Amino acid sequence: MSNTQEKHLTRLALGKGYVLEKVGKGPHHGRFAIINKAQGSRVRSGVPDAEFSFSLQEAEDWLGKLAK
Repeated sequence: MSNTQEKHLTRLALGKGYVLEKVGKGPHHGRFAIINKAQGSRVRSGVPDAEFSFSLQEAEDWLGKLAK
């Protein structure tokens, strides 16, 4: 996904009360964390070997399932 799609998902997440953050180093580099702004905690992705990180497509799918 492109930088434009990343920006779109960042705005989508903020509108639903979440923050989309890039995961730094290590095996999850290039993945993203979704953080609940109210609780300050990361959301579980349900992806094996990537418990708290999402690809942009996985993040879009997860955010798309939420009601506003």
